[in-house]
Amino acid sequence: MNQEKYPVTYGRNLLTNLTDSKENWLIVTDPVIWEKLKGQVRQDAIQLYFVTTMEKKVMDEEVKTLSGFSQVLGLGGGMAADAAKLWATAHQVPLYQMPTALSVNAFLCYKTAVRYDHVVKYEGDILPKEILIDFDILEQAPRHLNLSGVGDLLSCLTASYDWKINALITKSHAFDQRIYDETQEMLALLAEYMGEIVKNKEPGLRYIVRAYKGIAEHSYRMRHTMWEDGSEHNVFMNLERITGRQFLHGQAVCLGVYFMSAFQDNQHERAVSLIRRSEIDIRPQALQITIDDIRQALLTLNEFVRAQNIRYSICNAKEVTAEWVEEIIAKYQRDFPAV
Repeated sequence: MNQEKYPVTYGRNLLTNLTDSKENWLIVTDPVIWEKLKGQVRQDAIQLYFVTTMEKKVMDEEVKTLSGFSQVLGLGGGMAADAAKLWATAHQVPLYQMPTALSVNAFLCYKTAVRYDHVVKYEGDILPKEILIDFDILEQAPRHLNLSGVGDLLSCLTASYDWKINALITKSHAFDQRIYDETQEMLALLAEYMGEIVKNKEPGLRYIVRAYKGIAEHSYRMRHTMWEDGSEHNVFMNLERITGRQFLHGQAVCLGVYFMSAFQDNQHERAVSLIRRSEIDIRPQALQITIDDIRQALLTLNEFVRAQNIRYSICNAKEVTAEWVEEIIAKYQRDFPAV
């Protein structure tokens, strides 16, 4: 029996094989994905739930609306993966995850990203019984969604730096130099695999999953995610608060990595190079925001993390000044000029 915390099965035609192997499924997905994949699933042994929000108050009521299933499959992106965790937890049944794109690492995270009035909080503790990586499905995903997966790898560049600061100041979680060094190796391998990732082909997609899995295993063992979730995530959460919009996760995280690596004075040009090579578009028009939205997200960043009681990072240790914001925005516009 596989005793891994995160047992991953790689292959093709996995959706049919999985759903045929058991009955009484609840499949958590969305209408667009389901329309594409429903032909691979017998319709007589399933229930469907289409996820539309991760607002905690709403989901606490939603998980009461269906019953009679024996296991849950999260089939989709980050919202499907996280909603599936809530359903499996509420009904105490096994959880399976099958991402249809690698835009975010939610299918491997033991915590669930829920929202309280649009602000993300991480709660819960659940591990999947199996994670299925179907390359037929992933290779058919829109390329920009799989490219977005780079964000939750590149975030380790800034988050691991924040972890070091956190351990030094708060002493709540000991810093692990070995894991920090592994992060640097992972980023070096990311650079090597970037060409295959950009092609949206199996070797690059397999590397993203492999790196996600390594991150998830360490995070579960340490019982925190400091080395992958830091100030770069704070930037995108504050941007969501200001704009009232939700962004493609990896795209917004890469934007956060750009600004926070500069704020930390931490491998900024390495971050710029990796974002460029990933072909992830972090220009304002690509995120459907304005330069002033970014400016306000940076200027209010210190206030935001303190008001939300977010764990200690560079956002607590150093004040964002108006002068720095104007300097880094000018550099950002040079590095990623509007077409």
